[in-house]
Amino acid sequence: MIVDRRRIAVFSGLGLLALAGFALFAQETAPGGQYPGALLAGLKWRDVGPMRGGRSYAVAGNADQPDTFYMGSVGGGVWKTENSGHSWYPVSDEGIPIGSIGAIAVAPSNPNIVYVGTGEPDIRAQHSYGIGMYKSGDGGKTWTHIGLEHSEHIGAIAVDQTNPNRVFVAVLGHVYDSNPERGLYRSSDGGTTWKKVLFNQKMPNDVGAIEVAIDPKNPRVVYASLWATRRPPWSVYAPTNLPGGGLYKSTDGGDTWKQLTGGLPTDDYVGKIGMAIAQSNPNRIWAAVDDTGAAVAAARTGGGGGERATPSGGIYLSDDAGATWKKVNSENRLWGRGWYFNEMAVDPANPDRAYVMNTATFMTVDAGKSWVPVKGAPGGDDYHQAWINPKDGNRIIVSSDQGTVISVDGAKSWSTWYNQPTAEIYHVAADNRFPYWLYGAQQDSGGVGVATWSREGVLTFRNWEPTCEAGESNTVLPDPKDGNILYGTTPTGPGRCDQALNIAAPLGGQMPPADDSDPNRKTWTLPQVFSQADEALYFANQFVMRSRDRGRTWEKISPDMARVKPELPKTLDPLTAKDIDEVMVDRFGVVYTIGPSPLQAATIWIGTDDGLIHVTRDDGKTWQNVTPPAMTAWSKVSQIEASHFDPETAYASVDRHRIADNKPYIYRTRDGGKTWQNVVSGIPEGAYVNSVKEDTQVKGLLFACTELRVYVSFNDGDQWQPLQNNMPVTSIRDVVVHGDDLAIATHGRGFWVLDQMTPLRQIAKQGSEILTADAHLFQPGETFAIRNGSMNGTPMPHEEPQEENPPSGVLAYYWLKSAPAGPLKLELLDGSGAVRACAASDTPVRPVDTETINVQAIWVQPAQPPSAAAGMHRFALGGSAGRGGFGGRGGGAAPATDACAASASNSAAPAAARGGGRGRGGRGGNTGLQPGEYTVRLTVDGKTYTQPVAVKPDPRGAPKGSVDEGGGE
Repeated sequence: MIVDRRRIAVFSGLGLLALAGFALFAQETAPGGQYPGALLAGLKWRDVGPMRGGRSYAVAGNADQPDTFYMGSVGGGVWKTENSGHSWYPVSDEGIPIGSIGAIAVAPSNPNIVYVGTGEPDIRAQHSYGIGMYKSGDGGKTWTHIGLEHSEHIGAIAVDQTNPNRVFVAVLGHVYDSNPERGLYRSSDGGTTWKKVLFNQKMPNDVGAIEVAIDPKNPRVVYASLWATRRPPWSVYAPTNLPGGGLYKSTDGGDTWKQLTGGLPTDDYVGKIGMAIAQSNPNRIWAAVDDTGAAVAAARTGGGGGERATPSGGIYLSDDAGATWKKVNSENRLWGRGWYFNEMAVDPANPDRAYVMNTATFMTVDAGKSWVPVKGAPGGDDYHQAWINPKDGNRIIVSSDQGTVISVDGAKSWSTWYNQPTAEIYHVAADNRFPYWLYGAQQDSGGVGVATWSREGVLTFRNWEPTCEAGESNTVLPDPKDGNILYGTTPTGPGRCDQALNIAAPLGGQMPPADDSDPNRKTWTLPQVFSQADEALYFANQFVMRSRDRGRTWEKISPDMARVKPELPKTLDPLTAKDIDEVMVDRFGVVYTIGPSPLQAATIWIGTDDGLIHVTRDDGKTWQNVTPPAMTAWSKVSQIEASHFDPETAYASVDRHRIADNKPYIYRTRDGGKTWQNVVSGIPEGAYVNSVKEDTQVKGLLFACTELRVYVSFNDGDQWQPLQNNMPVTSIRDVVVHGDDLAIATHGRGFWVLDQMTPLRQIAKQGSEILTADAHLFQPGETFAIRNGSMNGTPMPHEEPQEENPPSGVLAYYWLKSAPAGPLKLELLDGSGAVRACAASDTPVRPVDTETINVQAIWVQPAQPPSAAAGMHRFALGGSAGRGGFGGRGGGAAPATDACAASASNSAAPAAARGGGRGRGGRGGNTGLQPGEYTVRLTVDGKTYTQPVAVKPDPRGAPKGSVDEGGGE
């Protein structure tokens, strides 16, 4: 990984911290509750899907590599395919420390040079930010940060056809405040230096650039569009269009510019303009213009008054290189909601054949007179950008809210987006089944449930399903007693459904009648939660509602909890301050989070999205305002957590990025809200906090979800450190503790699980002691007698996207202060003292002899022995050795060697005398451990360490000794 640290350090230290990984904690010891990253390194996150794409925006390719394409997820980084979309793999996880991608361009003259602009430009209410430009010189293997770190949102990149070092970047800029970095930038040295060459001289801090294109036959001719837009801190659908937008042209390589008029709208309401140049005839230019005739959403939707809208948006065409224009189509389906769509592309050989992105991908073959959808489906796929191979107009890549798809036959058929685990999830909830499922609402696609374990041995497309409630943004809650019954929010309020039957399961319950003097308000995501104390169900808009009978009846237990006449942020311009979707007079906010006490059923904490915290201690009869004095209006209380150990303790995560404050805030009270402390030491600026949760078993062990990564605190929030390990940088929105597992919802990479995170609990209790010990064996977490799954028949082809099951057998974590002098040995002993499994660090890893096997080598990759390097490690003992006896791909050792020879000779179960595998087998599988009492034994440098572990029967009730199906690493 190549890092330009001088540039990155400018961004408040954020990029440097992110790219440096755990360098902050590299010291051998740390003050307070912080520990070196090596002590946590053995903990591994596991992606559990869903295998369904999330919103993508940027797409690109190179004419000389017809099967290779790139896409930019708006929360999941840069992905690449080399087989026209059959499979995708991430290429930015190790080099770009942000998940939000706004633009990608591959140099036409060198397919190895790839430019990436971070920060999505489709600025809906839920979006993330960027930290500038990145460049790869080796097709995405490594990345260099090349500046523009304060841009936050980049709309487009254009690279000279013959000179890969000459590049233009359209910087949209900040969404919530003004900033001087807005405009069009040019570099002539591959990003080493930048010059702003186009901006609005009257309003340089308010007008940004959104589009740029270079004439395909004359690189001195460049077109670019400017767009002035902002968002208020409250939730609205569309942003404001401010004066200053328009389409511009340069004929001297970007040194001077002229605004194009000649028939184009030039009023103060011009919004986003997408455009494309016909390669076969560069005089033909297409433009999709957003101009509703109004500045604010209220005027567009008819709510809240405002000027009468006179739209002049539509599809425009120029046949004289932009000198004059004519509107060729004004159909709203082609340009409506232009702030979210409006990108265009032209066939390289036929200037009359063009594409425009909207709720479908529309194509014209008659120069814009008629348009037909060539990609689109019910439910609103919502398409954003297209790139067409300049040498083959049949090869098209298109981004959408559902993911990215590719056509190789001129839009007749498309690849799938069900091979991209880039879902944007808002919240996470776990049911109490075994194996358990995770639930959440996926932006743009609806509610989703995913299995955390598969009886087939790997997680595939089969192991997730849409939920029968929740839509794309609401909460999904499984019933604590029946995981098939789900609760979610419908347009009319809380709903209930039966997931097993995929039908609504109404109980006749109605919400309390609306107050005519205070109509019910809403925001994109409203809270719903079960109390752990008495299983009461809570829901809120600006009022808190409660049901004690699973939704049969509801009662309103609070007044309007939002601020009265909240102060408008100073970051807002006057037009944006009026940008509202519904009539609001004195109050704008809603209750955004509810935190019932697990200890006292009558105690409930709530936080609003306009900066208030209240608590009731008498079941909602009275409420006390306990807002921290430092919290101003529009400080969104993203989550509030009542302690599992002390009824006077609570934690509130607060997100202020919508008022241009990206600092982290976690407020802690230990006296029932009388006083609060902001406890965020160790969390950098830019990592604003979306959620905070407390461990259910160990007091003081906390987890924080930020816009960049997940953090852990071992001392009640006094210090924090990353718990990222192998997880890519992405927006983390929520976390749940489920038994010994930790599960999170990301806004760009779906759900992830940290299996058996019990070492974190032990570190919280005795971290300093563990750190200074020569070696330490952690006590294993809850373990079940299940075996690695398999497929009875032909296995899932390895080319198909799939994720791992949890490790099979007993998961042993151990810490080595330094590398031992001799081999390390891990053993699993049964109650009689017999060795049931053994693995040694000196086990040779034998390469696959491809001349003696009759399957591809990927099916028989040798397992790896336990590590003897300094640091924390994990290893699975006694699980099945792989699927179908073909062996594993990691996590286990090969058959017994010298260090394990004695143990293996005494073993009563030779098949289990090696560590658990992660194989990719076919028919059948090996039996794992039987229920019973076991001991894990670590031998290193002549010292022995032991920990007991109880292997419990399969919770599904399989008879003892039966061949059941389970998971392996």
